[in-house]
Amino acid sequence: MRTLFLGFLLIASAMPGMSRQGSNAPSSTYAGQMEITTRSPEARTYFERGLARMGALHREEAMREWRNAATVDPQFSLAHALLAMLSRDPIEQVAEREKAAATRSSGSREEQLIVDWVVNANQSRWVPAIQAMNEALSEYPQDKYLAWLAGLWLTNQRQSERAIVQFERANGIDPKFADPLNQAAYCYARLGDFERAFNDLERYAAMMPNEPNPQDSLGEISRMAGRFEDSLTHYRASLKIDPDFVESRAGMGDTFAVMGEQAKARTAYADAMEHAQTRVQGVTFALQSAATYVREQDFTKADTGFEQVAKQAHELDLGALEAEAWRMMSVYQKDNGRAIKLLSRAEMVLREKHKMSAAAREQELAAILRTRVGRSVHDGSMHDALAALKRMQQLAAANNDGRVRSAVSGAQGAVLMAQAKFEEAIAQLEDDDKNPFSMQRLILAYEKTGQKDKAERIKQRLAKYYEPSIEQAVVVPLFNKTMLAMKDKN
Repeated sequence: MRTLFLGFLLIASAMPGMSRQGSNAPSSTYAGQMEITTRSPEARTYFERGLARMGALHREEAMREWRNAATVDPQFSLAHALLAMLSRDPIEQVAEREKAAATRSSGSREEQLIVDWVVNANQSRWVPAIQAMNEALSEYPQDKYLAWLAGLWLTNQRQSERAIVQFERANGIDPKFADPLNQAAYCYARLGDFERAFNDLERYAAMMPNEPNPQDSLGEISRMAGRFEDSLTHYRASLKIDPDFVESRAGMGDTFAVMGEQAKARTAYADAMEHAQTRVQGVTFALQSAATYVREQDFTKADTGFEQVAKQAHELDLGALEAEAWRMMSVYQKDNGRAIKLLSRAEMVLREKHKMSAAAREQELAAILRTRVGRSVHDGSMHDALAALKRMQQLAAANNDGRVRSAVSGAQGAVLMAQAKFEEAIAQLEDDDKNPFSMQRLILAYEKTGQKDKAERIKQRLAKYYEPSIEQAVVVPLFNKTMLAMKDKN
């Protein structure tokens, strides 16, 4: 699982013998499985092969199978919906979303609810999206795949506790269903419960000993836990099983990056770029590579790297990633004026006619505005900070997306801290306590209000924050250096 991923993303997994042919055919009655409607046995074969590959997280192979299924049966609404959910190509996402909506009536009741859920969420119509999801879960309580999809959606909404309930429900319906264990492990890791995360991963790996993804997941969660050598060992084991599993090549770069081996990280990212299967993968890995220079405090090379990635993304018509390149470049700038200009450029990209989902566009806009608030607060420009915060609040008023809500909480907390309203700031920052900038502010807010124990807990978490984000690159190395200097002084 890669961590830098934009938009509304869900995945589905495999099971044979779950389809029905023809729009008037009787529904399937297989326990724990969803109905799938197609007029073509050939399309059904492609679709189920794609599900099998997706179940092992061979994403691009799954996409090829689903494209074949949709080509053979253009009325196959669920195939279009899965392509809209999972394609890394924003142009394809939009096109397949429209096809899923246009062919909705050809599917079963369950498929129609899934299409409604995906199409509305993709367009940031959150109320009907959530209604469709809840109706599907209510009407098909024994469908392990719906529970799994709900868990994945909740994960994307940053609701790990609620996601775990759905993943465990899916695995309870079918204990041989492997991927819910994998997904639950990530949720536990994000909550800091690594013991339960590794327990689930050990069960997952035992169920799929010949697939690379269990080793890849062990590599990523070992890195999150600070077990860097274990992380590298698992990634190498993944690549031994499947040398083409590019996620593990990039994962090695992530681990080298957070452990301070930036040259090795760049070598690993270059290897991942060489093996990238899609243009989005290539650009994403290039962004991670550029961030390694930030950790080395070589901002000239970082600027060059991000400028090159932005140009590449522009040429490939990847608007969200182009905007993200300019936003990431703004985060580490010493000159706030230059940072604000870069953020304005990022916003300009989002206003251009790039094909992308409304959800992806709004998530990136929220990230840009949140960064603008932070930079303005740092510069003492409270008028600009408040103006950007107001825009974020207006965005959030019509958008129930979890990433947008977290961004607003972080921005509101930054403003309240600048106003010395520490108690009020704590309430906001605790809703965004996975972001290094908010964690820094939360430490100070706790200290200002005499909550030393809570401040110490956040310090420990921030010191061991091993997500390879641009925020981590800017905050964590300097924070650890400062803490070490204070310890030596004392």
